Amino acid sequence: MIKFNKIENGEIFTRDFRPFVKNNEVDFPTTEEIAVIYGPNGTGKTSLIKVLSDEKGTKIEFVYDDQSHTSGKDIFHIINDQNNRNIIKGETKDFFLGDNIRREFELQEFITSERANIINEIISSLKSHGISAANSPLIDLISMPDIAALIKDIANSKSKGNKYTTEDLIAKLQTIVTVRVSEPDATKLQFLQNDIAGKDSIIRKIKDINANPLTSNPHVHQIEENTEAINILNRFHKNQCIVCDTTDIDWEVLLASKTANRTMVIETLNEDVKNLIEKIIGLIPAADPFQIKTHLINAISQGDNANIVALLEEIEAHKILYCQIILNDLATLLLASELPSKMTEYQTLIAEKPEITEEDMLYIEEIISNSMNKKLTLERDERKNLRIFLSNQAFLGKPRDELPLSTGEQNFLSLTFEFLKAKNSACPIVVIDDPISSFDSIYKNKVAYAIVKMLHHKKRIVLTHNTDLLRLLESQYKHCYKLYLLNNTDSEENGFIALNQNEQEMLISLEKLLSAFRNNIFSHIQNAELFLISMVPFMRGYANIINNTTVFNKLTQLMHGYKTDKVDVADIYKTLFGSNGGVLPNAYEVSVPDILAKTVDGVRILDPDQYPLLDKTLRHSFTYLFLRLLVEKKLVERFGINTNHSKQLGQIISAAYPDENNITQIRNRIRLTSKKTLINEFNHFEGNLSIFQPAIDITDQALGKERTDVVTFVNNL
Repeated sequence: MIKFNKIENGEIFTRDFRPFVKNNEVDFPTTEEIAVIYGPNGTGKTSLIKVLSDEKGTKIEFVYDDQSHTSGKDIFHIINDQNNRNIIKGETKDFFLGDNIRREFELQEFITSERANIINEIISSLKSHGISAANSPLIDLISMPDIAALIKDIANSKSKGNKYTTEDLIAKLQTIVTVRVSEPDATKLQFLQNDIAGKDSIIRKIKDINANPLTSNPHVHQIEENTEAINILNRFHKNQCIVCDTTDIDWEVLLASKTANRTMVIETLNEDVKNLIEKIIGLIPAADPFQIKTHLINAISQGDNANIVALLEEIEAHKILYCQIILNDLATLLLASELPSKMTEYQTLIAEKPEITEEDMLYIEEIISNSMNKKLTLERDERKNLRIFLSNQAFLGKPRDELPLSTGEQNFLSLTFEFLKAKNSACPIVVIDDPISSFDSIYKNKVAYAIVKMLHHKKRIVLTHNTDLLRLLESQYKHCYKLYLLNNTDSEENGFIALNQNEQEMLISLEKLLSAFRNNIFSHIQNAELFLISMVPFMRGYANIINNTTVFNKLTQLMHGYKTDKVDVADIYKTLFGSNGGVLPNAYEVSVPDILAKTVDGVRILDPDQYPLLDKTLRHSFTYLFLRLLVEKKLVERFGINTNHSKQLGQIISAAYPDENNITQIRNRIRLTSKKTLINEFNHFEGNLSIFQPAIDITDQALGKERTDVVTFVNNL
C-alpha cells in the first residue's frame, strides 16, 4: 500500500491534497498487484504524473514499504505520453531479452567495472614503487618490453591503459611468470628507486666512471675528512675543539687550511671523478645503504675498479629484484580477479548467434511479425555489441518518422518496449498513463495483456479515463486490479476514492449490473420513484438491445420533452428485470411534466454506503434526463417547432435557431449543442449500456454549473 500525505503541483490540486488525510491510500490486490485510477479529463492525472516524477515545482510526501519518502524517483517508473514519444530511448541492455543475452550484458558490465578496478590497482601499485608517470626512468628497469609498454600506457594520466583492449590487457599480464623472491632490503630498494627516479642519478654516474680506468690517489680519503671538518668549523666558530676540548685553536686559520687541502686533493682527480666525489661526499651516511662512498673512495684510493664492479653488481641485483617485485604484483592482481574467466565466458557467448528467448520479447516479436509484417531480430554490430533491428533497420533511439511503421504500429512498439524497460527498472512501482487511447480494439487487447503479463513482477498504477481498459484488464485476469476514482474538486469528496468490489464488477460487467437490478438492489433503494425515473434512459437502451420494441417505444415517450403520454415505469422495470423485489410499487405512471416537477437535490436514491457510485450515477442520470426534457419542451413551445420533422434534440435546436448569418442565433445554437448533458451522455445507454459513464466523467460541481447554465438559458427564452 502507498499512503500519500501530500500531493502538490502549484494550485492544481485542491487543499484536500495538502495535507492529504482522506482517500489518500492506494492499495494493490494480492493477485496481480494493479491499481487503476480512473479520472476524467481535467481531474489532474497528468499533474499527478508530474508530481510522481519529481518535476520542478511539485511536492510529494508518502509512505511505502514502511519508509517515508519526499521523492518518487526511486519508487515510480513512469510510462506516459507514448503518443508523442519521438523515439524509443535506451540501449539494447535496457530490455530483458533472455537468459543468455541478459548474462551477456551482466558480463559486459562486470568486465567494464573489473577492468577499471584492476587498472586503478595497477596505478596504485606502481605509485607505491615510485612510478607515477609515463616518463618515469624506473619503467626502464622492467625486463619485459611488452609489460614495460603496458605500464607506460597505464601510468599515463590521460590514457590510463586505454591503448589496450581488455583482451590485450589480460593477455599481456598472463605472460608474467611469478618468481619467489627473497625478502628485500627495504632501505636499499628505496635508495635505488629514489636515485634512478631522480634527475641526477649517482648510480648512473658510477656506471659511467666504471667504463674508464682509475688513477690511484691515496689522499682521496682526505676529501671526506676535510669536508666534515669544514662543516663543523663553519657551524660552530669555536677556538676550542668540540671533541677533545683542546683550547687556543684559531678556527679561522684551521678552516682556511682544511679548505685548501680539500681543494688540492680534488684538483688531482679527473673531471668525472671530481664531480662525482663532490656529490657523494655530501651524502648523509644513513642515505647510503649501498656504502657508495666507501666503495668509491677505496676504488680511487687504490686505483682499482674492483670495488666499483662489486658495487654495480649489487645494485644490478636489486634492479632485478625491483623488476620482479613489480611483475609479481601485477601477476597477483590478475590472479586475484575473475576478469580472465568472465572474459572467456563473455567471448563464448558473443561467438554464438543471439536469439530472442524471453517470453515477453517473443510475444512482441510475434505481434510485429503477424500484425505488422515486419521482422524483429537481434544482430551484432562490428564491435560485437547487440542491436535490435526491425526489418533490418536499427530503431532504438531513431526518430519515429524514420521507422517503416504506421502511427499505430509506432505507438504499440514504443509502449511495449517501455514496458520491457520498466520491467528491468529498479523502481518497484510502474505508473502507466492512459495506455490504450491511441489504439484500435486489437491493439487495445494486446496492450492490456502486456500490462498484466509483461509487468507481473511489478506493482502497477494505471491512470485512465477509458472504461474499455477496465474490461480488458478484467478479461485478461479476473480480479487483477483495485479501482479508484480520482476526484479533485473544491468542496467535494476528493482523493483516490476506492470502489467496493461489488460496484467495480457492475462497472465492467453488464451481467453483474443486470444481476444487481434483478436481485440485490431492492433492499438498498431509498427513493423508489426517483429510482424508476432515473433508470428510464438505461431501461430504454436495454429494451433496444434485447429487441423489446414495445417497451422501447413506451419509454421513448419519456425521453422527449414535447411528449405528454404517461408511462408505467414500474411495470416496465418488472418486465425488463423480472421482479420489483417487493420494494418498488406495482404501478407508477409518469409523464414528462411529472419528471420536470421532480428534483434530486438533497435526495439519496440508493444507500450511499452500499452503492455510492450507483447512487451518484442515478442522480446524474436524472439530471441529464431532466435538462434534456426541459430544453426540448421549452424550445418546441417557444418556437412552435414541428416535431414530426424535428424529432431529435439536435434537430430541435437547429430548428429553433436556423439563421446561419445571425450571430445571436449562432451563439445560442453553439451554447446548447456544446452542453455535455444535452448531447452526449445518452449515447452510452443506446450503445454500450455504460450506466456509470455519466457519473464518472463529470464532477458534481461541474454538473451543477452546467445545470444552472441550462436552466438560466431556458428561463431567459
